[in-house]
Amino acid sequence: MERLLTFFTPHHYQLDLEVNRTAETISGTVQITGAAHANPIKLHAHELQITSVSLSATHQITQTCDFTYDGEIITITLPDQIATSNSSTPQTASQNSVADPLTLSLRFTAPLRHDMQGCYLSTYQHQGTTRRLATTQFESHYARDTFPCVDEPAAKATFDLTLRVPDLAADDLVIANTPLAHRDDQTFTFATTPKMSTYLLAWVIGPLHGITTKNAHGTEVASYCALNQPLSSLEFANSTAARALEYFEDTFGIPYPLPKLDQVALPDFEAGAMENWGLITFRESMMLADQTATLDTKHSVALTVTHELSHQWFGDLVTMAWWDDLWLNESFASVIEYFATDALYPEFNIWQDFFTGDCLAALKRDCLPGVQAVHQAVHSPAEISTLFDGAIVYAKGARLILMLIRLLGEPQFFRGVQDYFEQYQYQNTSGDDLWRSLQPYADFDVREFMTAWISQPGYPMLERAADAPTSDSADVPIPDGTDASVLADALAPDAAWSQHRFLITGETDDTTWPLPAVKTDLSGHYLIKLSDSELHQRLADFSQLTDEERLRLLIDRELLAKTPAVASVSLFDLIDRFADSDSAAVWEILALIIADLKLFCPYHTSAADHYKAYLRDRLTAQFDALDLGPLSDPAALVRRDLMLSVAYYSEYQPTLRRLADLYQPDFTALDAELRAHILAAKFYFDEDEVFAEWLGRYPHTADPELKSDILYTLVDLARQPAHLDRLLELLEQPDIVRSQDHLFLYVHLLRNPDTRARALDWLLTHWGYVERLTGDKSIEDYPRYTASLIRTPEEAQRFYAFFDLKTDHPTLARTIKVAHTDIDTRLRLIATDAPAVQEYLAAFQR
Repeated sequence: MERLLTFFTPHHYQLDLEVNRTAETISGTVQITGAAHANPIKLHAHELQITSVSLSATHQITQTCDFTYDGEIITITLPDQIATSNSSTPQTASQNSVADPLTLSLRFTAPLRHDMQGCYLSTYQHQGTTRRLATTQFESHYARDTFPCVDEPAAKATFDLTLRVPDLAADDLVIANTPLAHRDDQTFTFATTPKMSTYLLAWVIGPLHGITTKNAHGTEVASYCALNQPLSSLEFANSTAARALEYFEDTFGIPYPLPKLDQVALPDFEAGAMENWGLITFRESMMLADQTATLDTKHSVALTVTHELSHQWFGDLVTMAWWDDLWLNESFASVIEYFATDALYPEFNIWQDFFTGDCLAALKRDCLPGVQAVHQAVHSPAEISTLFDGAIVYAKGARLILMLIRLLGEPQFFRGVQDYFEQYQYQNTSGDDLWRSLQPYADFDVREFMTAWISQPGYPMLERAADAPTSDSADVPIPDGTDASVLADALAPDAAWSQHRFLITGETDDTTWPLPAVKTDLSGHYLIKLSDSELHQRLADFSQLTDEERLRLLIDRELLAKTPAVASVSLFDLIDRFADSDSAAVWEILALIIADLKLFCPYHTSAADHYKAYLRDRLTAQFDALDLGPLSDPAALVRRDLMLSVAYYSEYQPTLRRLADLYQPDFTALDAELRAHILAAKFYFDEDEVFAEWLGRYPHTADPELKSDILYTLVDLARQPAHLDRLLELLEQPDIVRSQDHLFLYVHLLRNPDTRARALDWLLTHWGYVERLTGDKSIEDYPRYTASLIRTPEEAQRFYAFFDLKTDHPTLARTIKVAHTDIDTRLRLIATDAPAVQEYLAAFQR
């Protein structure tokens, strides 16, 4: 892919825009001051109308330039004397050392988009009126959708932004990365930004209200939402942000470089959140949480806020040079969010979420042949969106960073990070720059170690070498500052273990990874295969193990059962053993195991009936003992939530009736922690009575948590043919289910056994609709999730017949390749393990 920074290096943008929400247009001028390195020079501009290009330079009069434009790139021919005086290298120019900069002036127009990228329109209903916002999403390469620029992360520059809003209303706010410097009626001029990448520029225009505080370090922190959301829903996110800024300033050793931080919850937002410098934007469900919000929502909001705030340093202050190092931003933020949230809310026990969520997601995806590495080359703009793989660049990358932190020790790691920020602030870096900053605090080669892990897909399965001691070894050095409880069970160095790449197919290859120490906690991104005797001994000692060791044991066993190495029927032993556990962490994995075994018990079969009867028998005492009143203990809430989901699947009538009896038509009066389960139970008994009413409530419900509870209760649990027909119609009704939620609607329809086949048929016959809906962002999620939910050879053949014709699509190629392995392996597992599972359940009935 051609890098336009080799033609022209921008230093400063003067961007003057008129944003008209009524006409849905953007028009204006951009003046870009910088240095030319070639003639002609080139700028990014995607589907804009370019009306004029002119140029001025020191001691030169302003003159019109010849240019061509193909809808993607503006090619500008410079006068010969200008080109000669400004020829330089991008590296020199990026240091502002060019003596004779030039200024390009371009006049242009652009549409106000509807696809949640570039500068786009977002709407909501308030007091019977449609309200309109104009907002931005420029990551990864969508600034070019709004104005001409060099839209590459290494092309850092400062920005002066002026916005004119001709349809300004009395309750409109106009905010951007930096504070407002001047206002003249409908025209808003903002202070100059720090030097930053184009993808971090942002603004929001529209009817919003908010709250403001000033934290202990003096930064003004404000949070905003649509007028149909209560201000109380902002308090948790605003308080979290104010305190998290203090935490990061103390941890990173560099003050937050802006005088204010704004957070905005947007009604329409494709991602979860975006780290625009000084103006972080969110999906409403990832930011809003009032006093009644569930513990799960508070966990999610706290993690999302701290993730985006960590980016204000790791991503905004110091930015990856190119998208192949996206992990530098996302892997770091995806682990540091847990450190920050744990520091702010120790009662959340948030690391359990990491190990049963991110950690497990990484392990499950990273064992598929063909999966991408954390560090992945990018050859075209269409490939950039494929990098945002939550299970790899985010979750696996976070796990690798945690592995490094525990090897170095937290104090040493964060001293290295402080050095990194001090040296590279306002610059662009690669992974090697981070490794060099950490090396003085390590007694091993950091670059060699981490490069092996981030550049190779997959992870090893470890088995104790034949001649290795069977007792734990104490001769592995523990870095100063490391929590001794975490590393207390450091086993033997690399020589004590043999390693083979773990693949879900049961095969392997000759990939190897460096292993300075092997631990039975969850520090390392590997799987430990225990011998039968070792497994029995660990199970016998289970009560003596740490939480991480217990999770390691259960997670490794659950993964091994997906391969020929361990029979799926053996998982019943774990259910029998741990069914009465009061550990939320254990129940996180136990619930996953229970869900996995559904694979062998298809809906509407005797096997499913037998499985439900088995669960009712094994868990009756636990179901009956559940407290359905208000709970304050976070672990008890998590365990109850998981057990109630199992009670619903197994159709345990006494618990379902207890829940249904708690139903009230006023959903806001229901305990938010139980609301989803109460709605499910009520729906179970009275689907015909409530379906139409609840669906009618959905589009008029503003609370994002309640909105999800309503829709996914209907979609997951509906059984009546007429109701299923109506739910499938929602796939083409964005006025009811917003475009940002379309993927989730589709996935839930796939999960419902009564709509799976028809949802798949819809995707294959409406692919053009999905392409228009997603553009080139997140389209690969549709085949990825579809592949994960295919259960029969017939479904597989339909999937292959359609998507195998799209393997030349740069965004889809890897996803389709990995999907083949995912589907084929699952179908083989069903064929080989279902008979034993079904025989076990049938015998249990006898």
